Amino acid sequence: MVYCVMEVVVFRRMWPQYLMIMSVVLVLTGSLAACGNQEMSQAGKANAFSNETVAQQVPIAADPAGGLKWDRATYEAKAGDITFVVKNASATPHQFSIEGNGVDYKSPNFNGNTTNTYTVKGLPAGEYLIVCNYPGHRAAGMISKLIVR
Repeated sequence: MVYCVMEVVVFRRMWPQYLMIMSVVLVLTGSLAACGNQEMSQAGKANAFSNETVAQQVPIAADPAGGLKWDRATYEAKAGDITFVVKNASATPHQFSIEGNGVDYKSPNFNGNTTNTYTVKGLPAGEYLIVCNYPGHRAAGMISKLIVR
């Protein structure tokens, strides 16, 4: 009983200090989390494809038999604005991404038997990857090279 009373007395004396310390910890934790989230949102943020269709169009097709591959190992385009016309004649759902050289464009998943257009504005010259990031497809090898000159 005496032990419990002593704990209450000590707790009452320490309570203001405890509150101040916890307040500082919470403020610092929130500040660090906000900084980390901002950095993460900038570094890991995917670029958005434009809804505009431009003159330079690159046709890309998923394997019509449903295999986890694109119809070509390498695609080529000229630097600048590019509309990718992505055809999926199979019943297998897919996803379309352009990755590399500091860019990361990702489409939503799309169903089979569809054709979608995805435009990148001002893509600089370089080598990129065309990737399907639908679960399991990238690991199965659904990756092609995009050479932009």
